[in-house]
Amino acid sequence: MAKPHPNHVQVAVIGGGIVGCAIAYHLAKAGCSAALFERKKLTSGTTWHAAGLVSETQGVPVMSALAKYGLDLMESLEDETGQSTGFKRNGSMTLALTQARMEELRRKVDYAHGCGLRAEEISLAEAQDRWPLLSTQNAKGAFWFPGDGYTNPIDTTIALAKGARMHGVQVFEDTQVTRVVIENGRATGVETEQGLVRAEHVVNATGMWAREFGLTHGVQIPLHYTNHYYVVTDPIEGVTGDLPVLRVLDEYAYYKEDAGKLLIGCSEPNATPWLPKGGLPEAFEFDELPCDEEHLHPILEAAMERVPALASSGIRKFFNGPECFTPDAKPYLGPVPEVSGYWVAAGFNSTGIQNGPGAGKALAEWILNGHMTTDLTDVDSRRIVPGLNARSYTATKAAETLGHAYAMHWPYLRKTKARRLRRTPYYAHLRGAGAQFGSANGWERPLYYGREMTDGFGNEPWFDDWKTEHLTLRGDLGLIDLTFGRFIVDGQDAQTQMQRLCGANMAVAPGVLLYTHMFNRQGGIEADVTVARLTDTRYMIMASASAEPQTEYWLKTQLLGSGTSVVNATSAETTLAVMGPRAREFLTDLTDTDLSNDVFPFGTWQALHIGHAPIRAQRITYVGELGWELHVPSEYAQHAFETIMAAPNAPRLCGGMAVDSCRIEKGFRHWGHDIGPFDSPVESGLTFACDFSTEFIGKSAIEARKATGASSRLLSFRLDDPEPLVFGKEPILCDGQIVGRLTSASYGWSVGGAVGLGYVTRPEGMAMTALAARYYRVIVAGQAVQAQASLRPLYDPGNERMRG
Repeated sequence: MAKPHPNHVQVAVIGGGIVGCAIAYHLAKAGCSAALFERKKLTSGTTWHAAGLVSETQGVPVMSALAKYGLDLMESLEDETGQSTGFKRNGSMTLALTQARMEELRRKVDYAHGCGLRAEEISLAEAQDRWPLLSTQNAKGAFWFPGDGYTNPIDTTIALAKGARMHGVQVFEDTQVTRVVIENGRATGVETEQGLVRAEHVVNATGMWAREFGLTHGVQIPLHYTNHYYVVTDPIEGVTGDLPVLRVLDEYAYYKEDAGKLLIGCSEPNATPWLPKGGLPEAFEFDELPCDEEHLHPILEAAMERVPALASSGIRKFFNGPECFTPDAKPYLGPVPEVSGYWVAAGFNSTGIQNGPGAGKALAEWILNGHMTTDLTDVDSRRIVPGLNARSYTATKAAETLGHAYAMHWPYLRKTKARRLRRTPYYAHLRGAGAQFGSANGWERPLYYGREMTDGFGNEPWFDDWKTEHLTLRGDLGLIDLTFGRFIVDGQDAQTQMQRLCGANMAVAPGVLLYTHMFNRQGGIEADVTVARLTDTRYMIMASASAEPQTEYWLKTQLLGSGTSVVNATSAETTLAVMGPRAREFLTDLTDTDLSNDVFPFGTWQALHIGHAPIRAQRITYVGELGWELHVPSEYAQHAFETIMAAPNAPRLCGGMAVDSCRIEKGFRHWGHDIGPFDSPVESGLTFACDFSTEFIGKSAIEARKATGASSRLLSFRLDDPEPLVFGKEPILCDGQIVGRLTSASYGWSVGGAVGLGYVTRPEGMAMTALAARYYRVIVAGQAVQAQASLRPLYDPGNERMRG
């Protein structure tokens, strides 16, 4: 007889893989009433066939922190539950076959140290000692990560489920959730064949089913499943239980001991999506996919050279099982935009075993506390762009994500699949002018104009084009396609609502521009925006293209039920930024409007015409120079662009690389890199944008932080040596200790060296001026490079140029 379902729980978790079981486990440990529903048996989707590799060092700091927590939990889980997990902390080793890979891995070691993790470069002789069956032929070096290891995915998941049950969570297998109940825009429960279970929160942890399941109730979760291969050999002499995991990224393979055999996994560059007719089979349970052995031949041929013992060993098993991947190679963790009380934990890109336990803890705490307890900005599900969820798109991008897993992680890597999806009206003009495009939330964005982009960690040939554009913005005149996200907030109560949301004083006259932030109740920055007051009842809120979905989520959830409307107007307008010392002179010849400082001061906007096109011209800058943003209705955009470029002494086209290097020189923050929901304006140096005479969400938390003093501070850095390049996440040293890491980095062509922004720990009682005056070094590929720090911008600290 089936176990009866509860009538009501606080949280209903859907999905019995390692992620769902980890969420249930941590909810249970917190004393939360919860139930987990699995359509078949626990682990029967993708968890059961995972190779079980677990590594502490992940691509972004939050995932490294969650992975480290997960490995530590695996170490103690058997003692807690009595269920064996098969966890072994044997370490892992990565072999590098090229100098470029050596550079990448040296920087990875730096990054690991910045995350408080152990990692080191070792000699090839040491590598041979740790892995006696290994051939180091053609290898350049090796790297050792002692905190890594592997676990048994099924046993670890069962241990988590057992721990959840021990603390009161009910786990239901062979129980399919047929419907998520949504009432008035909020998830209020789940329905199974046994009936309705009411819940205050519902979690979609269905793994590769997450997209299709979400669509049944109007929730967009862009991911897809791919073919993912490994082989298991016959027993091999010398393959012992203490053998570390071995990765040879340049040969797209990893090696793991498996009961005296070798499991050889593949992250091949020509990965393919799985495309079952009609979607995922209803009966899928512990299933395998057909294995294309020819697809693996290049990797296996290289493997026999790398591990010569394989030449005389048979292959016991060719395996292909589905794994799901996201377009941007990061999991989704958090609430979804469409439905309140609905959460997602999916898209772990074949790292669910190592990241699932930590993700379960982080999401459980977010649900129960009502806010992040860990900085999840990099993996926050609120970044989802609903329009980027076509099956053709997600399938193509999933295969590309898998194909890049073991490829070189170049600092300026541009992914090429499923491109040209979102384009501004200027795209054809810019492409014809030689634009090299990158992508942001599906938008094609010019990076620079000129030579084809090449990959490397050093000074590339196209840097000259980037430098020219940077210096053009500083010394002459540039034109930038700066189209970004925008939202109209409208209603009789708009001023009151905007004052509640924003740190600046929003009671300004129409025509005023404000740089401001929206805060959560903990004082963290949920949105970094420019606001134009259009009329007494209407505001235009503008955010970067990469922060568009998060800003929309925040506005709509915070204004829900207020009587004030929010409309995403991103597609209605485009933005051309005319920036540089010649901006006023040039634009004066194109319009009848007086652009003098007295009539058109910084921080204001006016309606004018360029040619015949109506424009909202905003006197503001993200590069730190005199200039105007020209906001053009989309249907007039090409006319405005052609008018500008046909004018005498027309500006030079400039791209995002120059914008970024200029803004970092100027100390301008970027949401998602330098600031986010876990960052206070006190630590990030942005309290100047708050008017504490007004009342806004988060004010009391910010004032309390001010009163106690910042525990860290965002500083500007410039390397003294002009040769090394930094790309972000590099550790910052002071007095021989790591005190922070760079959050943004570029090259400061105007200040003569690599530049970055980064938070550093502030010793209690130390004045901010003394903090900035300390002796700092930045670790670059294993070398400590002296750096100058500053509380003020490195370029034009007095803001004379942009306000001139």
